[in-house]
Amino acid sequence: MSDDLKAALKQRARDQGFVACGVASAGVSQSTSRLEAWLDNNFEAGMAWMKRPDAVEKRAEIQKLFPGARTVISLAFPYATDAPWDSEVMGHIARYARGVDYHDFLPGRLRELLAWLQSRVACSGKVCVDTAPILEREWAVRAGVGWIGKNTLLMGRDFGSYVLLGEIILDIALEPDEAHLESFCGSCTRCLDACPTNALVEPRVLDSNKCIAFHTIENRTLAPKNVREGFQDWLFGCDICQQVCPWNEKAARDGKFSTEVELWTRPEMPSLDEWTSIEQSEFSRRLKGSPIKRAKRRGMKRNAARALKNRRDKK
Repeated sequence: MSDDLKAALKQRARDQGFVACGVASAGVSQSTSRLEAWLDNNFEAGMAWMKRPDAVEKRAEIQKLFPGARTVISLAFPYATDAPWDSEVMGHIARYARGVDYHDFLPGRLRELLAWLQSRVACSGKVCVDTAPILEREWAVRAGVGWIGKNTLLMGRDFGSYVLLGEIILDIALEPDEAHLESFCGSCTRCLDACPTNALVEPRVLDSNKCIAFHTIENRTLAPKNVREGFQDWLFGCDICQQVCPWNEKAARDGKFSTEVELWTRPEMPSLDEWTSIEQSEFSRRLKGSPIKRAKRRGMKRNAARALKNRRDKK
């Protein structure tokens, strides 16, 4: 790929709303040992799909996910907005989940970018958005998009960590960008210090067994008693380790918000009190196209009951 076409690709990505686009040469994973250690510690908290042998193999070698892979294009899409959110009435819901499910629109944008590229150079490609067994953050680092912060999330000095990652895997070789090997977290430990359940057991290591996001989204049973109080009034997901991050504070001061507010807001979002008694028909109507449906109605009722109890106990 010529430098001109690569520059045009990155401009096209910006036109589609991505805040970063980088290119890496496909190859074996450079963080397989860290993933294996994480799984050996059972930090995946029973999310069995993460331990499937075929998934582990594909994460370790991207050619097993997409035979013939030679290039990985990594992209970051922003979701932070300055839209008002009354947490006293609504409780806390992770920012990415307050509007449309990104799985419903982000793959389409990646496919549009792939089609644009294919109209200019002969190639085959595969689009990935977090449901595929691919080490997204590693590829983002290798493509120069950002570094992995101590909160385990991909960070960028211009956009912080409120971004979704996506990839386009190609069967042609493109000139790679320089990897982002330097971390700009410095000596800061705000994210580790702020986590109310101590889920960040060390920098860049998350124990999902203690994570508010895991228990409010994936866990279908009751969380252990020793971590429930730390959930505060979080209903779905958790942003605490992002809220305290200086890079996100800087991005907010600089006005680095998503320009597509409608993707991240939902006019009919139930209030904290409403979740405890919402009927299935109303749940389905008001949450149509929402990522919150992953927790199901019974999960949200459970989360709301726990959030209200934590509020009462705090008084």
